[in-house]
Amino acid sequence: MNQAVANDVPAVKNSHGRLHWYHWLVIGLSLMLTLGAFKITERQVQLKSEEQFEFQSQQILDLVQERMAKYEEALLAGVSSLRMFPSTATRSDWLTFADSLDIGERFPGINGIGVIHYVPPEKLEDYLAWQRESMPGYNIHPAHNEDEYWPITYIEPEITNTRAVGLDMAHEQNRFTAAKKARDTGKANITGPITLVQDAQQTPGFLFYAPWYADRGPVATHGDSNGNFMGLVYAPFIMFKLMDGTLANTNRLVNFSIHDGDVELYNELNSSSENYDPDPLYTREETLELYGRPWRFNLQSTQLFRDQQTNTQPFIILAGGITIEILIIFIFIVLARSNKSAIAYADRVTKDLRAQKNELESVSQNLESRNHELVEANKELDQFAFVASHDLKAPLRGINQLALWIEEDLKESLTPQTKEYLDLLQNRTARLEKLLNDLLAYSRVGRKEGEMTEITVSKFIDDIFSLLSPPDSFKLDYKDAVGTVTTMSIPLELILRNLMSNAIKHHDKQSGTISVVAKEVGTRIQFSVTDDGPGIPPEHQERVFDLFHTLKPRDQVEGSGLGLSVIKKTLDRYNCQYRLISDGQRGCTFEFDWPFVREVKE
Repeated sequence: MNQAVANDVPAVKNSHGRLHWYHWLVIGLSLMLTLGAFKITERQVQLKSEEQFEFQSQQILDLVQERMAKYEEALLAGVSSLRMFPSTATRSDWLTFADSLDIGERFPGINGIGVIHYVPPEKLEDYLAWQRESMPGYNIHPAHNEDEYWPITYIEPEITNTRAVGLDMAHEQNRFTAAKKARDTGKANITGPITLVQDAQQTPGFLFYAPWYADRGPVATHGDSNGNFMGLVYAPFIMFKLMDGTLANTNRLVNFSIHDGDVELYNELNSSSENYDPDPLYTREETLELYGRPWRFNLQSTQLFRDQQTNTQPFIILAGGITIEILIIFIFIVLARSNKSAIAYADRVTKDLRAQKNELESVSQNLESRNHELVEANKELDQFAFVASHDLKAPLRGINQLALWIEEDLKESLTPQTKEYLDLLQNRTARLEKLLNDLLAYSRVGRKEGEMTEITVSKFIDDIFSLLSPPDSFKLDYKDAVGTVTTMSIPLELILRNLMSNAIKHHDKQSGTISVVAKEVGTRIQFSVTDDGPGIPPEHQERVFDLFHTLKPRDQVEGSGLGLSVIKKTLDRYNCQYRLISDGQRGCTFEFDWPFVREVKE
């Protein structure tokens, strides 16, 4: 018990001062929590940013709609004024209304407000005569092929819109289509994209119409002869002025562009725009139906928006979590070092055990000395066996040679009985020599470790069988499922040679078959050697491994009775399992396992 405890001490030392799996589990879980908090916070910041962009984008859309609604209110106020005048409104009347409206201050972005009279062909002369009373040079322009006229009669401020006075809406498709739509629906409408004649820069714009109907009957100068439609109150807009008055591009978080169909009305999405972001964080497309026209808005976040979204909260959480991780690791290391001190104390306590271990080592040294003496004795025994066998073989060979000489000298006069005696003498001499060889082999089993060599099992078996010089009538059948391995080839050859040799020597027929099967089972080769000779009765299957034991009289077999004894001793030496299988009638199978190493190819 003391020896075991003392031997366990180094194992404890090997693990001290290091973090164990449960330490790393705590660190891993803490790191996962930190990363989870970082991801959740980052996602919340992203959602907040998306919500802000959606709010800013929607605010722009709402402001445009609100501004257009205010302009509609101005137009409707003009309609109400026209209907309130006691007679047909004159140019001076409209000037009075426009001044009271104060469009420059109350309606930024509007280019003016005016009146368009509807003039059927039969009233054209009366209309022109009426207008020329207050503006002698008044004329409708340009010429067109329509059978009705929609001229701009009044426009304030007139000084900045002089070129628009007398302009006929029927001369151009977008103007004319929206005018008729306003008349037919009774609702305010805007035109498709146009260029205002008073715009020197020729930029995109549009007209905003509100239909005007009279309560009193028709007049001679204008209005539908068969109804109460009198014309339109309108406002011209230059798009960039409208946007500057509505949404000045100063410190805005969202830039946008507006398209009517394929025509660009307004565009801030370029490098000349303030705070333009070439790679915006967010984009959005929205189409608004504004007074009969679909305006497509493309909105995207600005550089100012990006700058405001720089939120360090997730990274603060991440940095704080990593700091905590470092503190946890530091604490664990301190604890591990404390454990190291405790183990050092345990080492001091075990000095007595180590002293006892030294005593046991002294005993072990005595055993090693005895073992050395045993090795020397084995060497002497080997030398004795070799000398004895050599000294005994010499006279045996002399006896055998003498018998041959006698047979040659007396060849002509030998009697059958003498010839039989000489043959018996030669056989006994040869058997005795073989017995000496087998005894020498038996005594040497286990004295030396087998050398490891590389063999191919199928070729190895075939070579052993060939070296036995079997009769041509004997066949070898082998199945190799192992291939090339590294193993102790010399003792393996001794086993297989004895097994195949016994199968041939003890066969009771002129021909036979020996089957050898080799397969890999774990770290061992499983060999099976089968012959079709006479079987071994069950009662003799244990005794055949005894020294000098044969099932037949010695004069009827060539062997010494040591073959299976050598096999048994060799297999026991290398801790191999073996068994003999026979039904006692026909055939015999000897199975055994054998260690090997398979080389790993790099």
